[in-house]
Amino acid sequence: MSTKPLFTPTPLAVLICAACAFPVAANAADKATDDAEVVQVWGTAISSSSILTSDIELKQADHLSDLLRDQPGVDIGGTHSMNQGINIRGISELDLNITIDGASQTNNVFHHVGNLLINPDILQAVDIQVGNNSVLNGGLGGGIAFETKDAKDLLKKDEKFGARLSAGFASNDSYSYSGTAYSQLTDTIDVLAYYSGIERNNPEDGAGVEAVGQEGSTENYMVKFGWDANQANRLELSYDYYEDAGDYTLKSNLGNDFDHSNYIRPIEYTRETLTLNHELALGITDVHTSLYRNEMNYKNTNSDTNEVSEGNTIVYGLKAVAETSYELAGMYNTARYGVEGKQEEAQKLVNGQVSDDPNGNDGTESADSFALYAENEIELINGLFVTPGVRYNHYKIDIMASDDTFTDTIFALATKYELTDKWTVRASATELFKGPGLTGSYLTSGSTYNPDLKAETGINYEAAVAYQAQQVMGLDQLGFSFTVFETHIDDYINDTMTGKVSTYSNEGDVELVGYESEFNLRRGNLSARLSYSHSDSEFTKLNDNSSFALGQAIDDEVGDSIAFNLGYDIADLGLNMSWTSQLVFDLDKDVEADSAKEGYNVHDVSLRWVPTSVQELTITASVENIFDEHYSSHASHDFGVSDYEPGRNYKLTASYKF
Repeated sequence: MSTKPLFTPTPLAVLICAACAFPVAANAADKATDDAEVVQVWGTAISSSSILTSDIELKQADHLSDLLRDQPGVDIGGTHSMNQGINIRGISELDLNITIDGASQTNNVFHHVGNLLINPDILQAVDIQVGNNSVLNGGLGGGIAFETKDAKDLLKKDEKFGARLSAGFASNDSYSYSGTAYSQLTDTIDVLAYYSGIERNNPEDGAGVEAVGQEGSTENYMVKFGWDANQANRLELSYDYYEDAGDYTLKSNLGNDFDHSNYIRPIEYTRETLTLNHELALGITDVHTSLYRNEMNYKNTNSDTNEVSEGNTIVYGLKAVAETSYELAGMYNTARYGVEGKQEEAQKLVNGQVSDDPNGNDGTESADSFALYAENEIELINGLFVTPGVRYNHYKIDIMASDDTFTDTIFALATKYELTDKWTVRASATELFKGPGLTGSYLTSGSTYNPDLKAETGINYEAAVAYQAQQVMGLDQLGFSFTVFETHIDDYINDTMTGKVSTYSNEGDVELVGYESEFNLRRGNLSARLSYSHSDSEFTKLNDNSSFALGQAIDDEVGDSIAFNLGYDIADLGLNMSWTSQLVFDLDKDVEADSAKEGYNVHDVSLRWVPTSVQELTITASVENIFDEHYSSHASHDFGVSDYEPGRNYKLTASYKF
């Protein structure tokens, strides 16, 4: 069980308790997102619990940072194609709930690469949960659900077949191509086939220094079948294969200050995902079920010895979530409930054979998890909602450090209140649980057995206020939101190394505090968004033999940042123009390996043209890092050697839809 009571008497906790007790709480993003108008193009719809409206991203994204870095509370670390990693409020991807088409991405492979291989081009939607505010989410810091396109997304009304070809060039230093075909084969069956490739050379950073060990290519194949069995049932079966291969460095998260000369090798990093999704609509109840197998493999060949080393991690999973709307005792209710289970297995292989760990044991690690959860959103009076929730977690691990079983029942309470049709407030308190993760498959564990290894537990408090109005102050739309959070994590585990070179252990207790604020507006063809994000972390208690110091920040602390987006449409010419700026402040505090992280400011501009006379053609031109800033993201794992981002990059992409 969690050692921290649901309501800890901190200042923010007191505020939230009061908000839960009286009618002053609401989910600011929910209503605003529902009201948002979305125009579908070949792009990615991004919705976030921390923002007011859905965005359509029209960037020529070949890295997650191109797509998500300007979202409040979110940062993307890593510059290498294999090393992109998601960070939410300073919490890394290993403590987030990340899925692609419902398939969990918890495959921990190697601490010098990321644990997420994904192609931004084929994404239809990204749903970002900034912070954990519901028992439906199993991540310590929230999560991200990626959804890829299917034929139904792309076919116009009464269309039976379509195709799209695309090619792009980037001056620093890559080119890309893709092809998509989609069809309504019968009245009930649709299919999509997709292929894309990116060829990369070593880019230069803002100081004109060429990166080392990034020359290679990525390929992505995907086939997705949909079957509308009847009006109540839809099945989707998809196969998604992603390969990133080249003459890469083993230390892909370390910058040019590190000597990579002995680490450049032929490396392949692949993801193979098979997913079956089922959507069931039964009047007042909707059910979504995902059954999947997700395998990731990291392989390199030592040219001196011809030894082939591999890390292979497989996740099998099932998740079913239902939502039922009903009326009881004159009150409207929305019940959400579900079950999920995963089996994870990691193996270190040498020349195709499982490699033993240092103690002579079979170098295979495994983890089995099961969760059962439910929450009920009750409208007590008009506009006032209260949502209690409960989640049971069962987690069994078998690794060098532990063969223990961890169980916990956690609770959550959220309230929201629509004060008017424009003002909304919310508050929530959600207990947290996460069992120790597998230590990564590429290296055999260097950890000794630790009978005291514990699961991470804690609680997340949040409170927010939002304003959303149409036709006000001469504007077509005006919005504002402010969210403040306080997160406590007990028995924090530093996932950066996860027991590879020392004992896999709990470091101590961590407190994270911060806020996200956003202001947006639209008038005619002009739209603008300004956001400010702040996060601050520190160790409030240390366990024995911790590698951290009291008051020190966690490794992935990102600090303060401002993002500004400006867009303008000229419909008569088929033009869409946008400007994005991000200002990140210095992080002048102690973090492991670094005494400080330098701030930076980066600016991008983009122009998309869809000729009014040839609307099947789209041309997109952009300049990334306009002023050639020399910088590295605060979210990058650099171990004291900065992983500098690419410098100025001119991009041009042309696509044609048949």
